[in-house]
Amino acid sequence: MMYDATGQRIFRHDLVMFEKTTGAEHDRGLVVSLGKTDIIVVLVDGTEVEKKPCDLTVVDRSFLCPGMAVASVSDCSGQPGVITGVATKLDLVQLHGTDERPRVVATGVSPAEVWPVRELTRGDYVVSGMWLGRVVEVSVDVDVLFNDGTAVCRVTNAGDNKLRVVSKKSYWNKHKDGFYPGDGVAGDASVLKASRWIKGHWKPSHGEGIVAKVEMGGVLVYWAASLQNASSPPPAYHPNPCNLTFFCPGGTDLRWSWCVSAHCYFRSRSPARAPKKKHHRRNNNGILIRMAKVKRADRRLTGVKWPMAVANTRTTVDVLWQDGTRQLGVPSASLLGLPLRSQKDFFPGHRVVTKVLSPPPTVAGVTNATSRVGVIKSLSYKDQTVCLSWITAAPGEVVDTVMSTYDLARSSDHSFSYGDMVVSLRPRALSASGNEESNKANNDLSWVGHIADLCDAQYIHVKWGDGTTSKVLLHEIAIVKPRSVDVILREMGDWVSDDEGEDDAFHKKAQGDMPRHRPAPTVRILPHMWTPTASYPACITAWINKLKVILCLIQDNTIGKVCSIFLAVIRALSGMVVQCKMYMLSKSMASTSSRAEPAMAENIQTCPLRFEAAAASALASHDAGGDDVVHFKHFDVVQSPRDHHYLDTNEQGGCGGGKWLKRVQKEWKILETSLPDTIYVRGFEDRMDLLRAAMVGASGTPYHDGLFFFDLHLPPSYPAAPPQVKYHSFGLHANPNLYPSGTVCLSLLNTFGGKGTELWSPESSSLLQVVVSIQGLVLTAQPYYNEANYAAQAGTPEGRRNELPYCENTYLVNLHTMLYLIRRPPVGFEMFVRDHFCRRGQHVLRACEAYLHEGCPVGTLDGESIATETSKDRSCSVGFKLALANVVPRLVEAFTEIGARTSNEVDQM
Repeated sequence: MMYDATGQRIFRHDLVMFEKTTGAEHDRGLVVSLGKTDIIVVLVDGTEVEKKPCDLTVVDRSFLCPGMAVASVSDCSGQPGVITGVATKLDLVQLHGTDERPRVVATGVSPAEVWPVRELTRGDYVVSGMWLGRVVEVSVDVDVLFNDGTAVCRVTNAGDNKLRVVSKKSYWNKHKDGFYPGDGVAGDASVLKASRWIKGHWKPSHGEGIVAKVEMGGVLVYWAASLQNASSPPPAYHPNPCNLTFFCPGGTDLRWSWCVSAHCYFRSRSPARAPKKKHHRRNNNGILIRMAKVKRADRRLTGVKWPMAVANTRTTVDVLWQDGTRQLGVPSASLLGLPLRSQKDFFPGHRVVTKVLSPPPTVAGVTNATSRVGVIKSLSYKDQTVCLSWITAAPGEVVDTVMSTYDLARSSDHSFSYGDMVVSLRPRALSASGNEESNKANNDLSWVGHIADLCDAQYIHVKWGDGTTSKVLLHEIAIVKPRSVDVILREMGDWVSDDEGEDDAFHKKAQGDMPRHRPAPTVRILPHMWTPTASYPACITAWINKLKVILCLIQDNTIGKVCSIFLAVIRALSGMVVQCKMYMLSKSMASTSSRAEPAMAENIQTCPLRFEAAAASALASHDAGGDDVVHFKHFDVVQSPRDHHYLDTNEQGGCGGGKWLKRVQKEWKILETSLPDTIYVRGFEDRMDLLRAAMVGASGTPYHDGLFFFDLHLPPSYPAAPPQVKYHSFGLHANPNLYPSGTVCLSLLNTFGGKGTELWSPESSSLLQVVVSIQGLVLTAQPYYNEANYAAQAGTPEGRRNELPYCENTYLVNLHTMLYLIRRPPVGFEMFVRDHFCRRGQHVLRACEAYLHEGCPVGTLDGESIATETSKDRSCSVGFKLALANVVPRLVEAFTEIGARTSNEVDQM
């Protein structure tokens, strides 16, 4: 992070001011890059300069938009708010492309009064008739004026590397592939000769010229939404963009391009705000200043259509704070943009439902808990409580209540927020005359808009594109969710074949040869392929997998080892015969007794698994309150479980050959001797490519006394490729690196960016390193900083504000995970789960008591769940206590069912 001279954090696209040096023309610019020590700032004329952060002062943030979360710069750790409205004013200067000083043209100009050099850019939204679309490609036509001033040619699709800027490139030329009037350009003779000559004709001396005019040649549009009963969408390609109307999602003409050094023209062709020709004027402070005289331009430049440049921006925003208060006209530089952490970032007006994390007692409970929808009225970020109104079936009736934020989630049926684009689903008066056809031709914007206010429990306030505001019901509008332009292009399909050139591509687009939408993918039905698990019991499949491994060994070993391998084959065949007899016996029993237990055949087929469970039960006769799990080894080799995530994978590691097998055996030996006391791993003799690991959450973290299970798969390419790992999540989000889908995001697994020793190395990395890294780097004391790019917030007010509620929510997820594991323990670990919670259940409840009655912060208790000195530094939130009080009775019930002691006193062992 970098901070300016006042201690405020600097972001990209900030407008900063600095002390003007001798001979310099400008004293402010746009931050475009943050280096390790220096910051690159773009000046009004597009040139780039390097500045030290301590030499800068943030004066404006024009990139703020409706729907963005913000905090006050003066109280970064205070409550956040959401932007509901934005207003920007521009100061414009005239750039002549010569050595002349920029001439002030106008100040306080509204963005609606000007338009950029290129009216539409990639990503803009446009309206055509009754359709709303997004621009995904733009072609640019450039008029080039040559040095003699008598010849002008038009280069179409100039952005396809037909022209290159030869004068001093500005930031926009280098990074945005832009051409602006006054730029010196050059092109190949073949390109210029084939271009359209508006004035004069091509000569061999016409190699370099000056950009006189820039226009759009055509745009490609993806049509995303329309009015009801609209006709078929317009063509995807528009050779005449003038028929399209620009629509800004924020309700006003606010584009990212309205920042310092952006080029534009007045919409009224003649700059009405331009000052009269005089040599004196008053600045913003009322002081009379002398203006530099403008030299007469060279005659050959009289055909250049000179743009203006934005020299300064002044942005104010309207903010709705979490406590329900509103603040209008807030200077943007006094606010700090915040990333939304998760679905728990509630603001007034958001629609929420009761969150169900763990398996409910009855199905009816789920229905009742999720059927009600509430509207948040206010939120206390310190207490983590919300005041909300439940919307009832009776029209206009609402019931107010106070709840914990941890017990609520955003309603999936109401996943919209401030600033979201909407289209009307009901007929609206498109104009005063009521002539719908005429308004469609004029691209009326009265049916597209954005959400302006949500605090009304019954209605949604929408500001339409024509400037009007109205109240609508949810079923009367449709939300248009923004998507990446690259994703849209992939959805639209391939426009150009591999043997076509770029020049031919746009011509085909213009001829309408491109599909408007990608066709639905065809499904190819493959011939039925036999799989052992389809018709045979799991035990036979296991022996077949063993034979695959043995045959691979035969191929990789010498003749001298054939005898031992042959004996192994004999043993394998003998075992398979025994298992086949058991399988036939189960079939016979199932056919002779219609009243037999339906699961009897399955029990016989999976006898190795049942035997392991029976053995574990026999060994569990000791006192369940012991400190160690004596009967459960840290590493063991057993039969593969039927619920393993990778059990049915087609890429079984046994196909990797003898080298693969030797590496796996080596890994097993390391795990057998080096596993920490809180990690348990099982390998499988019938599927050596699979493993299952269990980890115990460490004290001092929100994962204390929790259990976390992971399924591992070693592909045939192992160890060249890292193992695949799946977390038993039960659909819960326990950590930023443990997704609800079960994905484990870790550099060592090549599922997250990293470098050097952070990445998987076939020579030095191991399975032991994987499981230890998951426990040490993922299940940490402060999981908030595991979020991408959040590590830099450690020690900052923003980090301190978010780390505590993140830990509290993580601990609640940990408790709900316990409930899932008690009811659905992973196969092979049933007795382990029961034994763990029989021993540690009383400690879990003791920790809950410390949080509820003593107010200890999460993660500050010792290994016996007793408060420490650190517990006195801060206190947990009221909302956390409310949510914890709801889950503790269910924990007591679950612990009692498995025979765990729930007393608050720990026996002296």
